[in-house]
Amino acid sequence: MKLLVFSDSHRRNTSDMLSIIDEEKPDVVLHLGDVVDDVEDIRSVYPDLKVYNVRGNNDYGWHAQDVQDNLIVCVGQIKLLLTHGHLYGVRRNTKALAATARKHGCQIALYGHTHEARLNWDGGILIANPGSISLPYVAAPPSYLRLVIEGTQIQPEIVYLDQTY
Repeated sequence: MKLLVFSDSHRRNTSDMLSIIDEEKPDVVLHLGDVVDDVEDIRSVYPDLKVYNVRGNNDYGWHAQDVQDNLIVCVGQIKLLLTHGHLYGVRRNTKALAATARKHGCQIALYGHTHEARLNWDGGILIANPGSISLPYVAAPPSYLRLVIEGTQIQPEIVYLDQTY
């Protein structure tokens, strides 16, 4: 099963997300917050696609009131914790995020907020940030995360809009 993970689109790169979805043909799309409106654009273009999202620190107002701060999603045998990350202090470290994922029996914890793509493992839990699809804070191009899940096997890959790492 293929999942695409976006974060921090900030209403600036919806067309790239739609093009990526069209090209990659994922089974599931995850958006980790900032900005909820972009998720509605994805749902309107791909009404049959499973799309999950959480609220970011810049998601507020009537359109974000029913969006959760955290969400646990099951994909096959894998449980994923989705969050924007600002409530876990992810700019400092991901220890609190990893502890929450562990507490809920998740094998993957996904977060955004820092606008910096990262992949690391913490005691068997994949901790991943797709970076920002529109406003990276570091000298890197916009990015997203491709997750391929087969049974209990997890294959993460950060994809930069101009190259793959």
